[in-house]
Amino acid sequence: GGIVDKFIGITNKLINNSTMSINNFAVMVKIINAHGGIVDKFIGDAIMAVWGVPQSTDKDAYNAVKACLEMRKALAELNEKRISRNETPIQIGMGLHYGTAISGTIGSEERMEYTIIGNTVNTGSRIESSTKAFGSDLLVSDTVMEKIGEDFLTEYAGAAEVKGRSEPLKLYKVRGIKKEDGEYEIVVTPYSDYTPEKADKVKIAS
Repeated sequence: GGIVDKFIGITNKLINNSTMSINNFAVMVKIINAHGGIVDKFIGDAIMAVWGVPQSTDKDAYNAVKACLEMRKALAELNEKRISRNETPIQIGMGLHYGTAISGTIGSEERMEYTIIGNTVNTGSRIESSTKAFGSDLLVSDTVMEKIGEDFLTEYAGAAEVKGRSEPLKLYKVRGIKKEDGEYEIVVTPYSDYTPEKADKVKIAS
């Protein structure tokens, strides 16, 4: 292994103390797969997924952001059900970054693990850590913004100082998606925005 390619990395993580059932995870994974993403691995309450592996296309960024909005909608439905059962709503954070990575397979032939190593995944994960600080369930970096152009309705959130990067990372909230008639469909739910909280390891750049 070891092709270096442009790809999109996303981390979707549970950020409040409720538990995510296997079924809920399955719903998210299904959405990722339906939009051409590959789930790279699960780490605790986080799903790491990528687009553009092994072959990148012009639609990777679009598909990844669209998948995030679909996950936002799916979460709202899950939360309505949870509330009707007097359970705490689930809160997730999603961070999306576009860049290069090294992908390869690790393990024996019986159990080949395809894994992705690189700064992009770490940056996606650090962006996800910033969702709390900016009070939004989804943040995308400026590199993603360059790729999606006018396809989505976005709003500048702010810049975060990210470990391993000299420049602060500009982050954007995603509010909606452009429909065929050129109008935007607003995709905001009662769970997609919340009061910003201080986040560990995240320094908001002034």
